[in-house]
Amino acid sequence: MVISRQSLREQVRELLMRRIGRGEYEAGQRLVEAKLAEEMGISTVPVREAIRELAGMGVLGFEVHKGAWVREVSLTETIEALQLRSVIEPLAARLAGEGMRRCCGALRESCGAIVAAARARDFVGFQEHNQAFHRTIVEASGNGTVRRVWLSLAFEVRTRVILDFLAARDPVAIAMEHEPIVGAFEAGDVEGAAGLLATHSANLVGYLEEQREAAGLRGSPWESSHG
Repeated sequence: MVISRQSLREQVRELLMRRIGRGEYEAGQRLVEAKLAEEMGISTVPVREAIRELAGMGVLGFEVHKGAWVREVSLTETIEALQLRSVIEPLAARLAGEGMRRCCGALRESCGAIVAAARARDFVGFQEHNQAFHRTIVEASGNGTVRRVWLSLAFEVRTRVILDFLAARDPVAIAMEHEPIVGAFEAGDVEGAAGLLATHSANLVGYLEEQREAAGLRGSPWESSHG
């Protein structure tokens, strides 16, 4: 596999996150820089940089002389990330303003794909289309800091955790929450869309907190931030 020479660090980072999100790398699996670099046909430098960045984001564990491994992302961390998303994405929508109308075609396409994936119980597809939907809104803000903070939340990986713990819920109903967001943007109601984005994240937080309490996960070893 050969990766384009442009923005190698970012491309490696995103590739690794996609693989983790799809379950191609399991929790605890070690990632060897030299092996990854050889596979991608690049030097070890961007691979090392991407791994260090993912470690900083909490996606990978890392120790000097021991290397990197895939962390098990905890439910509590995911809830905290969603709480932050409920603030960041409404802000992104407001910053984009009327410019969001230019993105409605892409949002509508992603929305349809999310619902289709939910109906097929294709959770990998759900994860990828959901990420595209929310990323479109963040990118439209034109604010580099908002984008960096949102990317650091690593929802490529966390969406799988969310779906695992929403097994008792209707994934189609969750997917359908994206529809009114697109409708509000199409109508030019940016403030309404911002409110719906906040509610969407808050709903997921509520569902996940119920699951955490029901499973008695609060404070358990599984919830350790060290995974």
